Amino acid sequence: MKLHLSLISEEGVERSLRLPLAAMERLTQTIGAQSGEVAAELSLKNHDGNVEITGSLRATLMPPCQRCLDPVPLELDQPMRVALSPVSSYDDAPEDAQLSAGDLEVSFYEGEELDLAAIVEEELLLLIPDLIVEEDEEQRCLICGKRMEELFDLQSEPGPNHPFAKMKDLIKKD
Repeated sequence: MKLHLSLISEEGVERSLRLPLAAMERLTQTIGAQSGEVAAELSLKNHDGNVEITGSLRATLMPPCQRCLDPVPLELDQPMRVALSPVSSYDDAPEDAQLSAGDLEVSFYEGEELDLAAIVEEELLLLIPDLIVEEDEEQRCLICGKRMEELFDLQSEPGPNHPFAKMKDLIKKD
């Protein structure tokens, strides 16, 4: 969904979005095919071309477990804040300009429209945590609940869709 800059005033404009997760190409490339949608409540303010976006994102993502690669539900209900400046403000900066910590929180846009769907997708990508594999006292993965022996049982034949089926063939050859 694109929004023309002339529609964003200094007082602000509110937008509610519902975007299908399956249509977010970078998200699906990162964590695999997704179903459902992301709900975004956004407030946009334009301060002389610098746009401030605040709001919240709600979605249920299904990233893969880092151990077994099975999808794991991840509920997100997070606030968001994005600061955007026109690319021309970056072009006007001197070559020897020093960046401050606040400068690193600013993204840039080109043209007269903002692609709100791309901004929401970028924020979703930033919210996905690294699902680090940790085990409980019974050696079960805290993410998927499976034991290591269930994944690496070399005595039984894994199905063709098992994430480690090809590895078993490599082990047998050696």
